[in-house]
Amino acid sequence: MTINLDEISELKNVLSPLLNECTFEEAAHGESGARVARVLMPGGDVAYLKYAFCAFAEEIREEHRRMGWLKPRARIPEVISYTSTSDVTILLTKDLVGRNAADASNADPATIVAGMARALRELHSISPKECPFDERLHLRLKLAFTRMEADLVDEEDFDQARLGMRARDVYEQLLRQMPEAEQLVVTHGDACPENFIFRGDAFVGFVDCGRVGLADKYQDLALASRNIDAVFGPELADRFFIEYGEPNPNLFKIEYYRILDEFF
Repeated sequence: MTINLDEISELKNVLSPLLNECTFEEAAHGESGARVARVLMPGGDVAYLKYAFCAFAEEIREEHRRMGWLKPRARIPEVISYTSTSDVTILLTKDLVGRNAADASNADPATIVAGMARALRELHSISPKECPFDERLHLRLKLAFTRMEADLVDEEDFDQARLGMRARDVYEQLLRQMPEAEQLVVTHGDACPENFIFRGDAFVGFVDCGRVGLADKYQDLALASRNIDAVFGPELADRFFIEYGEPNPNLFKIEYYRILDEFF
């Protein structure tokens, strides 16, 4: 969603003087309804401004809550400022200096993939009993249904295996094929390479943490491996599972959670 400079001016009135004398540019981001701007601060530091109006504001409120819980437990950006009014919700975070895993062109791909696996293994080692955010399958399915009913599922963006299918038919498939049990851990929720930041070969942290919560570990493993395959190739996707410690991954769950992701 393209940022609007008039909107940025309005945000300055809310966050002033933090945004005075800053410059802004649109930042790449995913399918969220929030707008994202890269902010160049007067001293040369970089920050990211995420903001949303109306219904989409809840996404940012949730991300702020989850970042507050996760910060002492994992490597994520520092929050500079957060505010939520009846009109807009705004989250300003420090930049994690580095490049995302998909764009780490000067690094060895095998090293990057191994770093992603270790980062997820570390995240998944956090005690699930500590996590107050529930992202278990029955809730994700409920949200998927809500999004489908609101016409927020892009059928034209389905993976090749499902192109041409109706969202309702895909949803019925999810209901029929639900896994019998969940291997619950603290998950990132959107573990694509773009959300892993590296400085050289070293992992420095996760970004876009709005879906962090208690879920099956395959929520992360399925999406990470799919995108590793697309960016780096199938051999490194296989290597990812070995580095994570899952040399014989559950192929059924991998496919299931990739299908579920069509709704988000």
